[in-house]
Amino acid sequence: MAVASAVARLDTNEPALWTERDPEAVHQARIATRRLRSDLGTLRDFVSSVWALQVRAELRWFGAELGAVRDVEVLRERLTKHAALLSDTQAGAARAAIRRLEVDHALARTDLLRALRQPRYAQLHRALHEALTTPHLAPAAELRATHALPGAIRPTWKRLRRAVDSLGPVPPDAALHQVRIRAKRCRYAAELAIPVFGRPARDFATALARVQDVLGEHQDSVVADQWLGKTAPECSPAEAYALGMLAELERGLAVRARAGLASAWSAARSPELREWL
Repeated sequence: MAVASAVARLDTNEPALWTERDPEAVHQARIATRRLRSDLGTLRDFVSSVWALQVRAELRWFGAELGAVRDVEVLRERLTKHAALLSDTQAGAARAAIRRLEVDHALARTDLLRALRQPRYAQLHRALHEALTTPHLAPAAELRATHALPGAIRPTWKRLRRAVDSLGPVPPDAALHQVRIRAKRCRYAAELAIPVFGRPARDFATALARVQDVLGEHQDSVVADQWLGKTAPECSPAEAYALGMLAELERGLAVRARAGLASAWSAARSPELREWL
């Protein structure tokens, strides 16, 4: 079911990857590759290890191609939205500087189209569809889901908990980003269990999504601030000043996101959410 859902999402959005008529297609295709990679990792005991290792490696490659496009889109949309908060003069200067991202986006799109044309992508596409009709299952797949799933999901939760516990009073941005990645994987793992355990698994996934969202906002602010700092010296004085205003805004949002982590994590770690696990 996990493979079928991800492959269906990828198939639905693939045509728009070629045409760029639907910007959301790259986002949805990226989600499909990430979720499938995560699910195959969570369910590693129930599928052929050789097959899963190969497919996950190819999904990582294709996901990186999608990510290069999507990351530019997210950054451009974010900065454009925040530029609208500035005065008219500063907003115009900021938008002029933000247009530099159009070149990055065009280059990333070219690389994505090149990837779609490669035999490597065709092989990945074929492997995923073959798995729908001929699953590469391990003997453990015969176990009842109610008994097998908690044991498969528990390690993902423990890795997330250790990552959060290891954060210091003022954790570096990179450490928070790693926690976000682990929170996302744990959420995906919990969502695998929703068809089996229902609301308890859904509530756990929802709490993890809040942690992921808080840290996602933090990471987006960090990435935006880094781009602004790198780009400002290349701009006119007016553009550089406007980008400086945006940088101040991004730093404030990052601070707010950091402050929101404590409450989101406190809710997610509640033992009541994991009674089924």
